[in-house]
Amino acid sequence: MSLDGPITSFSELPNPPEEAARAAIIPAPLEATVSYGHGTSLGPAAIIFASQQLELYDNVVDCQVMDLGVITRPAVNVSPPLETALTRIEAAVGRELDAGRLPVLLGGEHTVTVAALRALVKRRGTDFTVLSLDAHLDLRDSYEGSPYSHACAMRRALDLGLEVRHFGARSCSLAEMELIRARGMEPLWAREVHNDPDWLQKAVAGLEGPVYLTLDVDGFDASVMPATGTPEPGGLSWPQVTAWLEAVCARCPVIGLDVVELAPLMGMTAWDFTAAKLVHRALGLALLGGPKPSHGSER
Repeated sequence: MSLDGPITSFSELPNPPEEAARAAIIPAPLEATVSYGHGTSLGPAAIIFASQQLELYDNVVDCQVMDLGVITRPAVNVSPPLETALTRIEAAVGRELDAGRLPVLLGGEHTVTVAALRALVKRRGTDFTVLSLDAHLDLRDSYEGSPYSHACAMRRALDLGLEVRHFGARSCSLAEMELIRARGMEPLWAREVHNDPDWLQKAVAGLEGPVYLTLDVDGFDASVMPATGTPEPGGLSWPQVTAWLEAVCARCPVIGLDVVELAPLMGMTAWDFTAAKLVHRALGLALLGGPKPSHGSER
């Protein structure tokens, strides 16, 4: 799959005029530090290809999301070295922020998030919270010799001075557990989502101000999303993730988002479509500030 072909926009609709765009989809096919399964470099193109089959109307958001003004950019050049690739991604995100558009980054591995956060911090400081849907905490200081490993993305967010709140995690190292205890961080573990009837209230308790959404597809259970490099059992369902997105977007302005770590499986397009649907729904909720109360959600 390649973005060099005739498909140049997310969904079957053409790109809107530049001046009408409120959000920009930025493919960033980075695959530099993957540590188990491979294929994240194919993720953005697979998502955009699958998006051509999306129904334009979303019944949760209650609108045709792409009618809100969404433009798709060419893929960022992510050739090595890694730091140079991150600088290019940061610049691409920064251009959209400077134009007043919501940046929507398509990874690639989770490291792309670091570049987006750098762009935001340079322009607005640290007045926002990073909300991380992920099977892992990604709080390692270094992994396999790299501080920019996908396993370190949220640690680099902390280094930028940002608050990070985890949702759906179920795997971490002892060092990461010691770090969250020392810092008083309270991840909402996947087991709590499954077993606590008040999990959604806990997920948004005390959450105020702008947020950045980073959505690692391995946050879903592997039965929902097997097409990822580091799958973990015990993950979240589609309705649980949708409910969380609705609650967050109804409560807080979203200043940026990404969907990362899709590693397409040959001949298994269902997972590409699931990732495209996640982009579509998160984008609609982010732009409109949550679902319409009269329509409710998919349950």
